[in-house]
Amino acid sequence: MTSEPRDVEAALNLRTFIHRLRQAGKLKEIRDAHWDLEIGALTEIAAESGEGSALLFDAVPDHPEGYRVLSNVLRSPESDALALGMPPDVRGLEVVQAVKGRLQDLKPIPPTEIGESPLLENVAFDGDVNVLKFPTPKWHADDGGRYIGTFTATVCRDPDTGYVNVGTYRVQVHDENTVGVWMIPGKHGDLITRKYWARGESCPVAIVCGLPPGMMTASAVGIPWNMSEYDFLGGLLETPVPVIKAQKTGLPVPAFADIVLEGHIPPPEQETHEEGPFGEWPGYYASGSRQAPVVKVEAVYHRDDPIITGDPPLRTFLNSETHKYIRSANIWSAMERAGIPDVQGVWFPKQGRFVVTVAVRQRYSGHAKQAGYGVLATRDGGRDVRMVIVVDEDVDITNVGEVLWAMSTRWDPRSDSEILDVAASILNPRLSPEDKQRRELTTGCMVVDACRPYAWKDDFPGISGVSAEYKAKVRAKWADRL
Repeated sequence: MTSEPRDVEAALNLRTFIHRLRQAGKLKEIRDAHWDLEIGALTEIAAESGEGSALLFDAVPDHPEGYRVLSNVLRSPESDALALGMPPDVRGLEVVQAVKGRLQDLKPIPPTEIGESPLLENVAFDGDVNVLKFPTPKWHADDGGRYIGTFTATVCRDPDTGYVNVGTYRVQVHDENTVGVWMIPGKHGDLITRKYWARGESCPVAIVCGLPPGMMTASAVGIPWNMSEYDFLGGLLETPVPVIKAQKTGLPVPAFADIVLEGHIPPPEQETHEEGPFGEWPGYYASGSRQAPVVKVEAVYHRDDPIITGDPPLRTFLNSETHKYIRSANIWSAMERAGIPDVQGVWFPKQGRFVVTVAVRQRYSGHAKQAGYGVLATRDGGRDVRMVIVVDEDVDITNVGEVLWAMSTRWDPRSDSEILDVAASILNPRLSPEDKQRRELTTGCMVVDACRPYAWKDDFPGISGVSAEYKAKVRAKWADRL
């Protein structure tokens, strides 16, 4: 494993994470904001500011004091680092490189069941269940209702193998003991649920609505089938995830979560409910509304002064970015395994989730385009990506200004572009209604070679500007006056 500093407690305990954000000046506490649109509007306004603070809402109208909502959970470099088990001062490609090193040596570590948990401070079963007591926001004006599940983990167990899956799916509140869960077809949770339905059974499930941030890191990225996200996160953090068994289903749930809903998903022929619409992560209402599965909630567990974790999808350049570190690291490692040499970094720019940037040190003609194609051959880079931009190693791929500068000065659209078909998600707003109906889920992607032309790269005009080395010396000399 790598030897970079660790800070795993904040990744596994929501209250510790909030404390660390408060210490870092990245938490704003707000009272009296209404659950009906106002919390959602303040969340988006704060995200647009670029300041990066999480928002902790209390004294929400119609709900008890102390019943809270945390939004913009992963909106800053500090929060991203904490969620990945790193000190809050680690940044950019340094995080990607650290994650890449961990993933290369990753040995899955199963969770550890502990005897006591603050999650058991408040427990309600059956007729005492009331999901409506939580201050669930209606995030957007055109949403079909209130969504308690926007930064959640849905836990279920494969009936054939016993493998435990933890996935992130949106969850809408319908009434006191009924919530809707919408899973994209083919996701692991969807496949497991259908196995139970094929047997005529309801699927046992636990929904974690006050989620430790490390669990979002694991549940929102692609993990191989039959590897539990608990085991993956334990390996990533080099420590087992502490869990307790939910009492109705026996499913393991994070011991230091804030809220858990437990129950069963009945087969659709027994019960469904209209779900949606909901403003999703591309920034559009692309999935409409439909009859969707429900969870009949049989137990609710929560800490004193419980916290809903909320991360309503905004436009892509405003959304949380923590997933990009793992996706970037996975793509980078996959290209190295494929034998593509001298890849210097992979990055998803905040300004466009559908864009991937890659830096290479060119070694031969066609090397840059090979790197671009290599991105599309990976699980994390081969779906919904609209553009892959490959640049030379002297370009800082975490700086979108530098990437655009390289494109505008080194890229010829006629000779340095390729357009290919790639797989698309049902949430991709560019898919036509006809394509969605036919399940023709593909979209175009452009591979952009924005490197110096290899044949004459040594004769390419030199860069005007101050060298990085000299800048560092000047910054050090003038630090107290800059």
